[in-house]
Amino acid sequence: MRSIKKNPVLLAEQMAAVDRYTIEKIGIPGAVLMEQAGKAVADVCLQQLRPGSSAKVVVLCGCGNNGGDGFVVARRLLGIVPEVKVILLGSVDKLKGDAELNALCWQKLGQKIDLFEASTESDFLTADLIVDALLGTGSKGALRAAYARAAKLINMSNAIVIAVDLPTGVDADTGEVDENAVKAQSTVTFGALKAGLIFSPGREYTGRLHCADIGFPQKAFSAVKNETFLLPNDEIHTLLPSRHPAVFKNKCGQIFVIAGSEGMAGAAALTSTAALRAGGGLVVLGTKPDIIAQLAAHPLEVVKHPLHWQNNSMPAKNLEKFRERLQWADVVAIGPGLGLEDDAEFWLEQVLSYFHGPLIIDADGINLLRNCKDRLKKRRGGTVLTPHPGEFLRLTGRKKDDLPRVPVSVARQFAEEYNAILLLKGAPSLVALPDGKVYINCAGNPGMATAGMGDVLTGIIAGLSGQITLENATILGMFLHSRAADIAAADIDLLSLTAGDVLSYIPQTFKEIRNRYG
Repeated sequence: MRSIKKNPVLLAEQMAAVDRYTIEKIGIPGAVLMEQAGKAVADVCLQQLRPGSSAKVVVLCGCGNNGGDGFVVARRLLGIVPEVKVILLGSVDKLKGDAELNALCWQKLGQKIDLFEASTESDFLTADLIVDALLGTGSKGALRAAYARAAKLINMSNAIVIAVDLPTGVDADTGEVDENAVKAQSTVTFGALKAGLIFSPGREYTGRLHCADIGFPQKAFSAVKNETFLLPNDEIHTLLPSRHPAVFKNKCGQIFVIAGSEGMAGAAALTSTAALRAGGGLVVLGTKPDIIAQLAAHPLEVVKHPLHWQNNSMPAKNLEKFRERLQWADVVAIGPGLGLEDDAEFWLEQVLSYFHGPLIIDADGINLLRNCKDRLKKRRGGTVLTPHPGEFLRLTGRKKDDLPRVPVSVARQFAEEYNAILLLKGAPSLVALPDGKVYINCAGNPGMATAGMGDVLTGIIAGLSGQITLENATILGMFLHSRAADIAAADIDLLSLTAGDVLSYIPQTFKEIRNRYG
């Protein structure tokens, strides 16, 4: 996807480097950037306030550049909002550079800077809107006493809270939060998104996230090495498959799904049907004969291939047909509901040995892969793994505490080491590519926390992989799956949402992507 780099997700030190490059190398003054930042926040504040209301806005400023942004916000609201009050944590003589400049501008307009003390605490309770301009993206660790007290007062108020760059107490890189971290209704961050605002628990404190363009040139971003991006909804249509008017089904992807075991026929049905709904031209389900008997009439369009297992082995004739089917397939998906018995392990071994095309491994397939994952390093044709965090921990031998809340670097390392595309499920999900790029997907909702969702995702990716590249199929499939859940949730309560519901909304989601974004 050529234009996906429009939405970089940066670490705090990377964003600081962009800022320095813009000021020192390009020559754009910091005061100009601060003015644009303050204007962006003021615009969001005005969107939150009712026109003509007698609102009181309290702007809470720290002594750094984040506080300087706050002074600009206050000045921009002056004369539009009936009452604007600035409260400073610290002393005016500690203000330096552009922050000092904008504090002086505020004072020259005849406005007062109140200091944070007991007498100003009542302002938090009477404010209609509070601007949190205390700390910027460089802040780390526990909040000092005064900041913790101010943040606690913000959270105790009934005011609308708008955070400048990030809520006070949220770590920009890790998403970790202080026990008193500010809970904002909206956050206006500058230049680029920060991972700590996208991943939990930071995302729960961020509210609605706005990323404001305040004038950083593209050259400044190019000077910083970054390979992490937010998936842009408005460009996802560029990945959609297209079909020639005279195309045949065998040119739209021959998909072999190996799934299902005793009690898990549903996983096989969901995966194979999702592959069809994603455009797969011909889908064959490989599963045990008793599962085929259960699915005889469902799904109607899926061809059934019996996988026989007798006396702890696969009969020679059936093995020959199985290998022939692997040669026939353009794409193989293995794992959903497959089980962990000897037969499942054998079928995975056969796939790894005899199939050299695009391969999607999910669920039990991932668990079985744990002791032979090194084989992925030399696979031809590409491999996608779609674990949830628990499966990823088992696959890598990590302990629970070893998986960071922002797992970008861990996912990237795995994808690079094992030459595989890793789709790590979560809120948000992400795709890490072998070349080091990571794409984060914020679509989706809590209703997806139910059985069968991963089976549908695997089927979608498999169906798309028969029509477009494996990389693009994984990225598009991740978004399509999550977006279908969001569309379904508009009609179905989250508590009642099922994997089958998401499956049924795939056609509508394709249509939306083509018509709305295309």
